[in-house]
Amino acid sequence: MALKFNYNKSHRKLSLEECLTGLIDSGLVSKEQAQFIEKKKGRSKHHPLISIADCEIPDPKIEGRILSLDDFTKWLAQYSETDFYHIDTLKIDIDKITTILPKAYVKRLGILPVEATEGEVVICTAEPFQTDWIEEVERITKRKVILKVANPMTIGTCVEDFYTVRKAVSKLMRDRRKSGDHNPELDKMLQISNRMTQGADEEGVSGIVDWLFQYAWEERASDIHLEPKSGQGVVRFRVDGTLRVVYKFDPEIMLSVLSRLKILSDMKVDEKRRPQDGRIKREISGDKIIEIRSSTIPTNYGEKLVMRIFDPKMADKGLDDVGMGKKDLKIWKELSESSHGIVLVTGPTGSGKSTTLHATLKHLSSPEVNICTVEDPIEIINDEFNQMQVNKTIDISFANAIRAFMRQDPDIIMVGEIRDPETSQMAIQASLTGHMVFSTLHTNDALGSVTRLLDLGVPPHLLNATLKGILAQRLVRVLCPVCKKKVPTNKHWWESMTKPYNTEMPEHVYEASGCDDCKGTGYKGRMSVYELVVINDKIREAVKEKVQLQELQKICRGDFLPLRLHAATKVIKGLTSIEEVLRVITN
Repeated sequence: MALKFNYNKSHRKLSLEECLTGLIDSGLVSKEQAQFIEKKKGRSKHHPLISIADCEIPDPKIEGRILSLDDFTKWLAQYSETDFYHIDTLKIDIDKITTILPKAYVKRLGILPVEATEGEVVICTAEPFQTDWIEEVERITKRKVILKVANPMTIGTCVEDFYTVRKAVSKLMRDRRKSGDHNPELDKMLQISNRMTQGADEEGVSGIVDWLFQYAWEERASDIHLEPKSGQGVVRFRVDGTLRVVYKFDPEIMLSVLSRLKILSDMKVDEKRRPQDGRIKREISGDKIIEIRSSTIPTNYGEKLVMRIFDPKMADKGLDDVGMGKKDLKIWKELSESSHGIVLVTGPTGSGKSTTLHATLKHLSSPEVNICTVEDPIEIINDEFNQMQVNKTIDISFANAIRAFMRQDPDIIMVGEIRDPETSQMAIQASLTGHMVFSTLHTNDALGSVTRLLDLGVPPHLLNATLKGILAQRLVRVLCPVCKKKVPTNKHWWESMTKPYNTEMPEHVYEASGCDDCKGTGYKGRMSVYELVVINDKIREAVKEKVQLQELQKICRGDFLPLRLHAATKVIKGLTSIEEVLRVITN
């Protein structure tokens, strides 16, 4: 491969060979890697940096990390002697910047205004050497152009997203002004309440909804919150377990967006006094279909809507993907493969219980096995199971579902949650009659499930005869590998995390810092921490004596690795921080 080009050409577009030559000189890419990229992406029509990032080049400085598109963009900023700009959608005044230049113009040039004052406009580009448009823009806007280099993919996405939202908002505001308090968009939606369009109307509320789903997916959000407040509507995303504000709407526009989403969820649009539940199946990015569970509640300022997004990959997750160590995974498989008994997964909402249970059931499923589940609601749909949803209006409860399953010749029964004496009794009866039962409980730790079942009225001798094992788990955020920093261990925090166990304190640990890669949070992704308790003779004797939880914990100390100590091993390895563990594990 001959890596030669004309450096002196003015107003030039970047070529793949120019980028590769510069990256070789900077030490980010080797000659062999450059030849591989040239061979694989030589005819690509994408921006050169996107083509290079697609080849997943290892970071020469950080083992196990792949260089991101942002890494290559920062190199380009340095190479072109132009400042790098991280586009943070939360800090950009979309209404303001989309009035500076028309969409067709910025899309054709691949640029994006991001900041503007009376005398200056900051414009991002991924082509820092193609600058022949600057003079024209300065003349049109009557502002001096400050050029910055930004991620080419982010520029393209934001052009579509920002101008789509502004178009939709402007249209709705115009309709509002023309008709006073009357909302024609809402009336239109009420008339088509049983019809779902695929968002072809970019100028209407469907454009906002499509943008919302796409944006949430790109931000790795697990939940979307649409909340009416005093004088505005707020949109928040939950990413890696924490919420952040991403957009604010006019109250009337929020009402239209909520109504549209209720239609897609098969809810009653005119019912605002009672909570409602629904589901949405939506195609995004042209080839991905996501499942969304939606829920509304009435609040002081109007209806609040929360949508839980289910990753389609969740249904494909196996037991090897849930984050257990080899030894614990072997024990868990042995427990779950028992012919009868009860196995429990415990933890708060959002701790990954459903993912673990469905991965376990998938491991056990085969044409020879009849698996029946009752859930509230069904979160992960799997054709290999017979899934039933709790429905109080027609008297389908967890307990009644187990009764029905007993007449369906089941091998394995999964109960969404044991939350009352009737369900606990039915689960015990099912396991006593030769069935394997899986379920969840909301307790702080594994041993707390034992005392919880006793409190629900399960006789000690039946509990000892049926309970096989308990897995308690949490999800903690993973430190960003790019910006995490090494710090001396805070003795007070370490003791708070490992109490009441005497664990040797490491000299150094890592803590969150914040960079463009992790959007300033210091964390990227989540992983599970857990404790796995196998019911042994010690526990059975304690159950027989009806000992209190604290006494049971003392009796079992040393028999399993507790939740806090498992989390401490992740801290020592630099995967998460002490602060994150203390935030998630409160007991």
